[in-house]
Amino acid sequence: MKEVRWYPGNMARTMRRLREDLRVIDLVVELRDARVPRSSHNPRLADLIAGKEQLVLLHKADQAENSATERWLAYLESRGIPAMAYSVHRQRSLTSLMRFLNGKARSLLPSRIKRPLRIMIVGIPNVGKSTLINHLVKRGVAPTGNRPGITRGKQWIRLLPGVELLDTPGVLWPDLSPETVLPLGVVGALPPEVVGGEKLALWLLEAFVRRGKAGRLSRRYPGAEPEHQPPEIFLEHIGQRLGCLLPGGKVDRERAAALLLKDFQGGGLGPLTLEEPPLPEEEEAQGEEDV
Repeated sequence: MKEVRWYPGNMARTMRRLREDLRVIDLVVELRDARVPRSSHNPRLADLIAGKEQLVLLHKADQAENSATERWLAYLESRGIPAMAYSVHRQRSLTSLMRFLNGKARSLLPSRIKRPLRIMIVGIPNVGKSTLINHLVKRGVAPTGNRPGITRGKQWIRLLPGVELLDTPGVLWPDLSPETVLPLGVVGALPPEVVGGEKLALWLLEAFVRRGKAGRLSRRYPGAEPEHQPPEIFLEHIGQRLGCLLPGGKVDRERAAALLLKDFQGGGLGPLTLEEPPLPEEEEAQGEEDV
C-alpha cells in the first residue's frame, strides 16, 4: 500500500499547543478506540507525557468484543499502564472513572499545594474525545472558568472535589503505516477517501471471517456465505440486496462499501475487535516499541 499522509490542521501548531497545555496537567487520559487499540495510539505519546500520570481509556467498548478488551486491559496493565474500558452508554464506565480519579487525587494530594488534580484528554482525531468531554460535562458540574496567571485562557470543568478537566482535548496525529490505515479507516478515524471506501469494505469483510464472525454478515445480508467466497463477490451481493445499482444494473461497489461501513460503525453488525495485543515473540521482534 502506498504511503498515506493525513492530518486535519497544522501539526506543528497543534504540537506547540499540546506541549503548552501539558505543562499544567497532572494526569493524561489517553483515549483509544477499543476496536483498534494499537492503531489508535500514537507511539510518541510516552515521550510527550514523560513524568505525568497516565490512564488509557478503551473508548467505544460497547462496540468491541468483551474478551478481546479484557486481553488488551491485561496487556496494558502488564506494561504498568493503568487502563479501563469505557462507553458513554454504560453508567458503570462513568462510575469506575470517577472512582479512579478520586483515588488518584487523594494519592497525589501530598505533592500538590491546595490545588485540584488537573487532567486532560488526548487522542487521535475522531476517536471520541469531544464526545467523552460532553458526557462528563453532562454530569451537571459547571465550568470553573479561566485561571489568571498559570492557566490564562483555559477553561476547566470541575468533575469532583479536587479534580478538574481541561475542556479542550489534546489532538495527537495518527501513526499512519500500512498496518494502521485500514483499521483506522474502517472504524471511521480516517475519512474513507484517504484510503478508498471499497478497499476498507473488503478489509472489513475479511476481518469478520478472520475473527469467526462471518455468520453475522450472512444474517444481516442473507443469500450468500462470506466465508466461502471472495470478499469482492460478497460486496457485490450486499450491493444487490441494498439496491446499489448503476444504470444497466451493475452494482455500485463504492456505494455498497459506504453502506457496509456505515452499518458497521453504527453498531448494526455487532461488536468486533480488529486488533489483538502483540504476543511476547512479536514484542521481542519489534523491540521496545510503545504500544
